[in-house]
Amino acid sequence: MFKKFTSAVLALIMVLSCVYALSFAVSADDTFTVTIGSGAESADALQTVDWFRGEDGGYFFFVPSCWDKSAVNVWTSAPAQLNGQDFESGSELDLGESGTITSGSATYNYTVVSSSGVGTVFINTKSGSLDAVHADKNYKEPGEISILNEKGKEQTENSVLEYIKGRGNASWEGRKKPYNIKLDKKAKILGMAKSKKWCLISNEDDRSLMRNAMVYNAAAEAGLAYSPENAPVDLFINGEYRGAYLLTSKVEAASARIDVEDLDEINEEICIDKYGEDFDMDTVKVDGVYGKYAGLLEGTSKYAEIPESEKSTEDGGYILEMEIANRYSGDLTGFVTNDGQPFVMKSPEYASKKQIEFISDYYQRFEDAAKSADGRNGKGESYTDLIDAESFAKYYAICEWTSNMDTGLTSTYFYLDTTKDGKLYAGPVWDYDIALGNNGDTRYGLDYNNPELFTVCFARQYRNTVFGTLDVDEKPTIFNYLCRKPEFVQQCRRCWDAGVYEAVSAWSGDKFNDYAGLIKDSAIMNHIRWNTFGTQNPEQVSSAYSDSVSKLKTFASTRAAYLNANLGTVQQNPAETNFFMKIIKKIGTGINNLFEKFVVLLGQQNKA
Repeated sequence: MFKKFTSAVLALIMVLSCVYALSFAVSADDTFTVTIGSGAESADALQTVDWFRGEDGGYFFFVPSCWDKSAVNVWTSAPAQLNGQDFESGSELDLGESGTITSGSATYNYTVVSSSGVGTVFINTKSGSLDAVHADKNYKEPGEISILNEKGKEQTENSVLEYIKGRGNASWEGRKKPYNIKLDKKAKILGMAKSKKWCLISNEDDRSLMRNAMVYNAAAEAGLAYSPENAPVDLFINGEYRGAYLLTSKVEAASARIDVEDLDEINEEICIDKYGEDFDMDTVKVDGVYGKYAGLLEGTSKYAEIPESEKSTEDGGYILEMEIANRYSGDLTGFVTNDGQPFVMKSPEYASKKQIEFISDYYQRFEDAAKSADGRNGKGESYTDLIDAESFAKYYAICEWTSNMDTGLTSTYFYLDTTKDGKLYAGPVWDYDIALGNNGDTRYGLDYNNPELFTVCFARQYRNTVFGTLDVDEKPTIFNYLCRKPEFVQQCRRCWDAGVYEAVSAWSGDKFNDYAGLIKDSAIMNHIRWNTFGTQNPEQVSSAYSDSVSKLKTFASTRAAYLNANLGTVQQNPAETNFFMKIIKKIGTGINNLFEKFVVLLGQQNKA
């Protein structure tokens, strides 16, 4: 009995000792801080970085490309020694590859990880945190910003950041958040055209951190207009390293972006004329069908209540994006086609009733023509009369190369300008982080991870219904309809031979290798920061990252070769869903459609 009691007491003492030691370590970590910079005047300056505590309790110094890692200023919150030697806070030091910092009785092990070859974005928010931004994706927080190229040359005209806000849908739910930023003045950043608005793409689901950049660049080289300009950067916010990001141009109406007439400018002028100079467009009321279930209701639309005016016109530029039904209510204006495909308006964002009526009618006429066996709608218009067929062919070819599950469902853009040729164009390309063999899902029997199978041409609409996230709708996407037409797939082949194949081959070969080498150090730093591979050992992270890059290259090059051998003829549809699933989906569709009728009958279409 005495032995058991003694053992219990000793065990309790050990537990209490561990708790005390842990509390001391946490206390020390919380009170003692280390900040590094390069030529900054103080630890509070914009271009400074705090050390980062790793999973095992060790610390990392993340050094951007534009700094000399052998000569950084080091500030500490208390007197300290570097590798046993005293130094004055703020001194310029060589931290080496690793070492120790001691303060009082606490010793901290650290590792230095540096980036190379990419730009750097430093942001300090006005509040000093991202809490408000992360709590509300639409919250806009001002601050200060500095963007440097890999050699340290400043890219912004001043340090004023009008705002940083959240962006994205599924990507916003991740740990590593994507953001939109707006500068106070237009700036030509990292070789890209001047603008105020930019996107910081997180690429959290893409361990290679390459997919979006390689697709955007391949599309641009294939001649697909307005493909997003982009540059890899390391992002630091409020002194915290946030990871490797892709800085891109924003999908918007602007001469340096998508060159269509900006109808939002006209709509704003109308509202200012009516309500005064201080009118805020965010206060414009919305009418039509805009509630929780709006995205399920075919043939409906929602629009901004823009006052009647001589300036009010449907003539101008339009940028529209396909969206999933459960996300439709989150955007201001848009429409749902008779075939059940929701569209949200990117420009004009505050689309008037007349503007929505124009663009929804135009797209519906195209959809009806594309669906028909002879390629004509009820008015006798051919689908080829309504679209720029070359842009659609190039867009499809790029998306089929990527085996992108989202094509024709979401993140799929089109644009039109009545002041020019008045035709509907496909593009720009957008959002490929889960493409090119990076999606574990199989939908309608389509294996998106097999590089030697057609997928995009067989894709079906995906609808989040009253059942939640259940697929009950097997209607073909617009590209599925188009790929049933011999003249369209022959156009795809002509575009493929005229430049698309050359572009995707380059971005599966030499240009792929160059870009992978360019971002490797930045990527390793990112994956250590986010512990992507379950380890923060730099050598192990480097090996795991190289494996991810190798798999991507194999998929991209294999798929390019497969399409080169097979693109240009109408493909045979793969096997349909099994008999029992077809019955279940038919019942589900019936229930869903009945629910939709009751929503409208009971006047609930605009309930939250």
